[in-house]
Amino acid sequence: MPTTISTTKLGQIRGKSGDGVTQYLGIKYATLENRFADAQLVGERHGDVLDATKDGPTALSLPIGCDIELGHVQHPLPKKELAQSDIDCLNLNIAVPSDATPSSKLPVLFFIHGGGLFIGANSWPQYDITRLSKLSIEKGLPMVIVAINYRLGVPGFLTSKELRDAGYSSNNGLRDQRVALEWVHKHIRDFGGDPENITTGGMSAGAASVTYHLHSQTPLFKRAIIMSGSSLLIQALPYEMHEDNYSKAMAALGLEDASAEDRVKALLEMPGHEIVTKLPPSVRYVPALDSDIVVPGATHSEVGDPESKVIPGKAWCQELLIGDAEVDASIFHYLSPQMQNNCAKRFIAALNQSTASHPDIAHRILDTYQISEDTPDEEAISSILMFFTDISFHSSTLSFARGWNGNAYVYYFNEGNPWDGPWKGHANHILDVIYFFQNLRDSLTPEQKQVGEAFAEDFFKFCHGIAPWPAVTPGTIDSGFSARLYGPSQKGTIASVASQAFGGETMRRSILFECSSVVSLDDLAKVFVNFQSS
Repeated sequence: MPTTISTTKLGQIRGKSGDGVTQYLGIKYATLENRFADAQLVGERHGDVLDATKDGPTALSLPIGCDIELGHVQHPLPKKELAQSDIDCLNLNIAVPSDATPSSKLPVLFFIHGGGLFIGANSWPQYDITRLSKLSIEKGLPMVIVAINYRLGVPGFLTSKELRDAGYSSNNGLRDQRVALEWVHKHIRDFGGDPENITTGGMSAGAASVTYHLHSQTPLFKRAIIMSGSSLLIQALPYEMHEDNYSKAMAALGLEDASAEDRVKALLEMPGHEIVTKLPPSVRYVPALDSDIVVPGATHSEVGDPESKVIPGKAWCQELLIGDAEVDASIFHYLSPQMQNNCAKRFIAALNQSTASHPDIAHRILDTYQISEDTPDEEAISSILMFFTDISFHSSTLSFARGWNGNAYVYYFNEGNPWDGPWKGHANHILDVIYFFQNLRDSLTPEQKQVGEAFAEDFFKFCHGIAPWPAVTPGTIDSGFSARLYGPSQKGTIASVASQAFGGETMRRSILFECSSVVSLDDLAKVFVNFQSS
């Protein structure tokens, strides 16, 4: 059923209503002069009624991106035919209770999708916000939910001196997200939201994006939700490393011998699908240390120190909700199955490289994860992924939580994947956000549905400023610690609270934190880099 609202600055907007929820889809929050230009906020709009009943174009990315993500989930969803655009992709979707008015002042959840900063879209079926909005109403915790698109891959994160000299900023994807937040601050009251009560959340690369926005000196949101990812996972690189990355891209596009002007011209004018298909996985899409959007120094030791001033957002973001899944590193193997080849020997070499001055630590880690040079690859890869989950995801969760100045709430998602595939019975990467959005609930048992509902309801409470479970004591994980556990329902657990960070029902290991007084978490994190480069 169509629903039209009159806004203060954007004119009339037509959405669609059903089952107590009204959606406004594909609303353009910014315009682009070209695929590398700075996003320009849509502050006002004039003219006819804006039709917001259909999804907007997605960002330029691999056309099979949605299939890639659902492949790791191990369950399909009905596909949408989604157009891509390098110019008109900066749009957002909004879901609100159908009875919301400008005076409702509902909490706002601003969600940033994941996808490694090279795939993803707010309109993918797994991120449909309708059911999540309906559940918030049913739980008596209604909210305004906003899901955004932002530039990915080359337009979003490729940078070089010649691009910057031509007037094109680095970190366009993150800058787009900032502009989308500015749009929400400016316009969300018309939709029933409270611009002073915004929670910014994200999963994987979206979670990393949230932590990068904490680098801002200017307050951007009231609360943050960080799901299975952070800036410690997707680390920003200095400009000199981005130059090497840019050179790889130019070679792959056949532009290595072109002039700077011709290369920039080609990047602006080359058909988008050619750029996407010609660039190999070795070209990286990560933020740049520009000392503007992204500042240096966000290490485990700094993030985990309540006295550190490296992350200004700790002074203006009031509360943090952060967590990880049992085997988040599953995504590494899924995207790069070749990492299994000769993995035991390569892992041992990478570990020895990072712990060269402390061979006893290397031996202790190898014993804990049961890895030796004779371990067959198919056995070793499971243990190696446990290590990478611990250092790339769980250690980051605990570092951010213990270094937070206000209330920090930790969760562990342990609900096993219910669908056939290599990760059946385990909480693999992306599964938590699948349960959160409720879009595969028709394929779940009653107990599994309860896990998803408990997970979402706790997040609703957090957005409403209600403590969903006890917060962590700042500065420590050894005492005053609590973590909310979701699943495994197959073992009779829907949701519970653990009073320790490791062991027992947490399904988390303590070894890396035990070793961190000798070999820092930052040095142990280099094992992944060394392993990848081998």
